[in-house]
Parts: sequence; C-alpha cells; structure tokens
Amino acid sequence: MSEPYGFLELKPVEMVDSGWIHAYGVYYPRHQAIEHLNSDWSRAVILAKRRMAGIIDRFGSIVAGRMERWLRNDVPYVVTHVPAEPEPVQYLFSDMGRGAPELLAESIHRHLGARHNIQLDTLIMQLRPKARKQRQCEGMAEREANVRGLYTVPERVVIGGDHVILVDDVLTSGATMRECSRILHEAGALSVTGVALARTVRIQDGDTRLEEKETYENTMPAAAMVADRLAG
Repeated sequence: MSEPYGFLELKPVEMVDSGWIHAYGVYYPRHQAIEHLNSDWSRAVILAKRRMAGIIDRFGSIVAGRMERWLRNDVPYVVTHVPAEPEPVQYLFSDMGRGAPELLAESIHRHLGARHNIQLDTLIMQLRPKARKQRQCEGMAEREANVRGLYTVPERVVIGGDHVILVDDVLTSGATMRECSRILHEAGALSVTGVALARTVRIQDGDTRLEEKETYENTMPAAAMVADRLAG
C-alpha cells in the first residue's frame, strides 16, 4: 500500500508491555509558539483534539493506512480508545459528547472496514477525574502515580483472546497508555498495541533535544503535504 499523502512515519517511541506505541508525528505544545506554528502536523493535532470531524477523519485515514503494514489477517483485533478527560472549553462544530481519542478510534476502524477481523468497542472506563493533567506532573513517577487505579474494564466487557489496538491522540510520557495496557492485559488481552497521532516534544533553552527536533524538521515537506490535504 502506498504511503497516505506521502507522510513519513517516525519510529515507534516506547514499549507498551507486549506491543509498541506507534506515534505518527511530533506535537509541540502551543507555548512553544515558534515550533508549534512552524509545524503543520502539530497544528492539525490541535484541531483533532478540538474534535473537528473532518480533521479526525483525515488522520484516521492516514493512521489506518500505516497500520495496514503490520496488521495480520489471522488474528482477532479490537480497536478501543483511552478515555479522554472532559474539556473545560467546547468548540463550535465539534462532537460535544465524546473525546478525540474515541472519535479517532472510530475513524481508524471505519477506514479499516475491508477487514473482517477488526472490531470496535469501548473497553476502558475512567473511574474518576485525574488529580492533575499529565503535563502538569513532574517526572515519570508522578505521572504514573497520577493514573494508577484510574481506569477499569467494565464487567460487561469480555476481552479474552483478543489483540487490542489502543488509540490516543497525543503521547506525553506513555504513563497513561501503560496503565490502560496493564488493565487490558489483566482482563485477558493477548497483546496491546498503542497508536497515537503524535508524541510531545518539549524544547528547552540550553538542552534541548536538538536531534529530535532536527529529525522531525527533515519531514516537514511531507508534513506540509499532509496539512494541505487536511485543509482541503
């Protein structure tokens, strides 16, 4: 299958138990104004987080096309999503009732519709609000503590024997995906593979993951083509 819109995928960035998290771009937080404004992919991710249906559907097509490279025909898959925190701000023309990860999971499943071994289901529920947003936590230990015991698999859900594809919009540290992966395994999932639109990169004065930033900027011509398609 040809690469959707010519976009170059970054390498998977982090293990999730028996699978990998596949992140298909880089997200620069908006307070990094220069990096964010110069990144078409990062700006498109913001529109997806605001649940703009057309943008989410284009991303769903891109991600589904990339997933075709590693999906198998002889195993059962279930596509599900990481529960999203309620947004304090509602955006015009967005789906008010559901979060971006759920809408993205639906779009990915729809674009994989030719496959008969992939189901869509809500496998995880959030028991309470997070004490703070993950980006507000200091260090991995605090991020992991912030999500520990936060999620559960509802009693109605039977996962045994399935390979789960866990969808989120942005990967910050991987702590949320690891916690969701843990409870899915406890509920009987044979494997969990995480899929995210982007991983967060924070550029700080002096240090700064310059190599990562340069690696991403080398993909900018291709990312610009994606942005043109997203805006079209």
